[in-house]
Amino acid sequence: MKNISLILLLFSFISCSNEPEKILPPSTGGTGQILIITDDSKWDKQVGLTIKEAFSEDYELLPQSEPLFDISQISNNAYSGILQRTRNIFHTLISQKVEKNEVLFAENKHSAPQIIVSVKAKSDEDFLKLFKQYKNQIIKTFTDAERNRLIKGYSGKLLNKSLKEKLEKQHHISLSFPKGYTLDVDSSNFAWVSRETPFSTEAVLIWSYPYTDTAQFHPDSLIKVRNSVTKKFVPGPDKDTYMTTEDLITPIYREFMLNDKYTAELRGLWKIGGAEGTFMGGPFVSFSTVDTKRNKIITVDGFVYGGKKKKRELLKQIEAILYTLKLTD
Repeated sequence: MKNISLILLLFSFISCSNEPEKILPPSTGGTGQILIITDDSKWDKQVGLTIKEAFSEDYELLPQSEPLFDISQISNNAYSGILQRTRNIFHTLISQKVEKNEVLFAENKHSAPQIIVSVKAKSDEDFLKLFKQYKNQIIKTFTDAERNRLIKGYSGKLLNKSLKEKLEKQHHISLSFPKGYTLDVDSSNFAWVSRETPFSTEAVLIWSYPYTDTAQFHPDSLIKVRNSVTKKFVPGPDKDTYMTTEDLITPIYREFMLNDKYTAELRGLWKIGGAEGTFMGGPFVSFSTVDTKRNKIITVDGFVYGGKKKKRELLKQIEAILYTLKLTD
């Protein structure tokens, strides 16, 4: 009887406490896909054309043209049931009954992980004005959500723990690689980590060199160092060939704070140099920062090769890995 009383007391305590969080079903839809909810009557007019143009802009510096996102559209009347569980949703509601023109951002409303961006407007003109004002924030919201989902997986159940530990010990950096990546080359100032499939290559090069002054973070200086490293360590398919930076298209350069550290980013295309007639290439993105404790510049440089296949999602996976970069003691 005492045991029964104890169970009843425990049940009573749990029942009176705060209700547990609602368990949401898993979201549906592939990576890089956005479901657009807007009335059919507006899809082929200015509202729809503006939405299509924004989400279909070219992803930065890929060898073949690929859109920021793959989009599909349904009407408001069809938006119900399993469609509400789509991972990325852009919802428009344009009606004179709308009380307030506004843009709303919601997370994990019907499923998890999920992002819903809603634009409510009294008229087409009001919608276009709002969308123009918030366009960059809307695209960034979906982009960041996609990246953060990958990072969460790579840092969680998919984490390659042994690889992470080796890089921390040898190079004093923390990077979260998913399982399937291998450490192919590991020396004091250079490492090569990759995942090979019959159809593609995803790789991250890591190198370091003494830090002297801020001029080393000028894009020309970073490209010069990159080319010297890849020429030495990344051979091409033929004799005397090697990886180098494509100079016909200037890499994009930006500075930002990553995990509280100043970071310089280069985003561009790579090719094979050293001999004519060798046609290989693809996109790359690199992050460089200063290890102040050891007075070194650390660069993590991710590149993708996939022949004629699309590379947007492969590059996104590389970017997610680079965004986990932290310096360790």
